[in-house]
Amino acid sequence: MRNEMKCGVLVVGHGSRREEANRDVREAAVQIGRRGGFRLVQAAFLEIEQPDISAGFKLLVHQGARSITVHPYFLSPGRHTRGDLPREVSVVAADFPDVSYRITEPLAAHPLVIEASVERILETIDPGRAKPPDVAHFTARQGTVYLVGAGPGDPGLLTVKARDLLASCDVVIYDYLVNPEIVAQVPRSTERIYVGKVGGGRQTPQEQINSLLIQHALKGKRVVRLKGGDPFLFGRGGEEAEALNASGVSFEVVPGISSALAVPAYAGIPLTHRGLSSSVAVVTGARRVDGAHDRSAFRNLAAADTIVVLMGLSHLREIAYDLTTAGRSAETPAAVVRWGTYNGQQTVTGTLRTIATEAERAGMRAPAVIIVGEVVRLRARLKWFEESLDDLNAEELGAALAVAC
Repeated sequence: MRNEMKCGVLVVGHGSRREEANRDVREAAVQIGRRGGFRLVQAAFLEIEQPDISAGFKLLVHQGARSITVHPYFLSPGRHTRGDLPREVSVVAADFPDVSYRITEPLAAHPLVIEASVERILETIDPGRAKPPDVAHFTARQGTVYLVGAGPGDPGLLTVKARDLLASCDVVIYDYLVNPEIVAQVPRSTERIYVGKVGGGRQTPQEQINSLLIQHALKGKRVVRLKGGDPFLFGRGGEEAEALNASGVSFEVVPGISSALAVPAYAGIPLTHRGLSSSVAVVTGARRVDGAHDRSAFRNLAAADTIVVLMGLSHLREIAYDLTTAGRSAETPAAVVRWGTYNGQQTVTGTLRTIATEAERAGMRAPAVIIVGEVVRLRARLKWFEESLDDLNAEELGAALAVAC
């Protein structure tokens, strides 16, 4: 039995002499279970209707729940949720000392409730108006680890599923290359654990990261493992998935937009282009084990029309040499893009003969993406992002001068 099976949810309604009102609470409990992925869900009532809180709590325990979350379903945030509910739960819980419980805050004026109310009002005023998409499409499940790609940096490139999981998780374990703006969007109640790996700096052992994921999941937590780019492209997501599988922990993979795709696009360099490139190779510039340069990898991939190198800036001179000795012309265009998709994006271009010198002259540092191929020539006409930044900077400067005058 997976750990998530041991977590129960008790949805508590007020209880009414009107059966349709009680039926609404029962249906809400079913929908909460389906939407949240909760296996053990039970409706209960504060008064009048059965099962009452005591009976509902015991039903969950008898079904195997060892941790119960009590959710007051639209109960008054006053006497009921601050007094009656905690008191009755504590009484029945005393009979089960090996079962833990917690009570959620009442819905009351929760922002999503207010938003749903506004939507109901607007659609009543104008029944024909277009309805916006649901606020949240995906909800993290208890005892599950989500290996989530955060994308290359621009928060706008975060997927909808990644956004929703971050909003509903209990713990987020994140890397160095995750944009702090994305982490800042996580609810305050969510535990944040930094496990970044910085070249030449602090290194969190992979075994320790695996252990953190497993430990939190086995406690019934909803865990998001947040990685820059895509978790299965040079992100060690496969290693973490194997560790989770070996420990019997449920996991899901949420792909992210890789910097191998996004950064060239933001630099105005299409990886494929009719007449110029019909094949792409993505390669790491350093071995995972020792960070050394793997010369054979570049010799084997030199025939690809476009080559994208991640984590290779410190070996750029050797990479250029290996590609030319493998048959690529020394005049093949090349580019280095630093902090791609961020407002501070910086791009240097040259050829395989000159690119290392040009990058050194510009003071380029990691994180950077290297692109090699004829498609780099298109950047002169397609560098949309950096031109938009120039326009924005010009507008800001003009506004500042206007204020100063």
